[in-house]
Amino acid sequence: MKYCVTGCNIRGEAVEANNGYLCNNCYSNLRWALQNAPEALQHLREVYVMRPALELNGSKPIKRDPPAPFNLDAWQIAEEMWQALTGKYIPLEWNYMRVYSEAFDLCQHIHQHLEDLVNRKEVIYLMPLVKLTRLAQYRYPVAEKPRPTLLPCPECNQRTIYQPPAEFGGTLEVKCQACGFTIPPEKMEFYAHLAERERDAHL
Repeated sequence: MKYCVTGCNIRGEAVEANNGYLCNNCYSNLRWALQNAPEALQHLREVYVMRPALELNGSKPIKRDPPAPFNLDAWQIAEEMWQALTGKYIPLEWNYMRVYSEAFDLCQHIHQHLEDLVNRKEVIYLMPLVKLTRLAQYRYPVAEKPRPTLLPCPECNQRTIYQPPAEFGGTLEVKCQACGFTIPPEKMEFYAHLAERERDAHL
């Protein structure tokens, strides 16, 4: 009898590998991760990692990021997901659309050849993708909720709230919870840089 290569056990008893080197549970979880990883990767890089006014490839972003600091945790989760898939780091010149496209194509390819992969012990190197995709969805759900930002209101210096777009391709909104001032999307990056300079001046 062959047992699951991930070390799965029930009440201390090793679980049989019914799908190559994986048990039924690990096999199902891996299929789920391959289906959900591309969207999670795109979301991490699009919303939680600040982009410049121009993407590195020279194109304008479809929508502005919320004016919040670079999110190292989101960046690291995305990098670890990509490493689980490829063993490499995400190229710096890739914007979030390229990340999604490459991840989608790769996950589709893996899924199409999954029966061959699960019959090789190397499948264990892909299994961290399951935990990482769950972590990404838990910490940074695609269905976003309003959240406070670190950008003070330009009008009254009170806290601003990030409102996610109501629909795909919609406009991000950052609004003051005190005076109601809404920062125009085209001014978000300007005010974010201004706030950073003011904070640095007081350090």
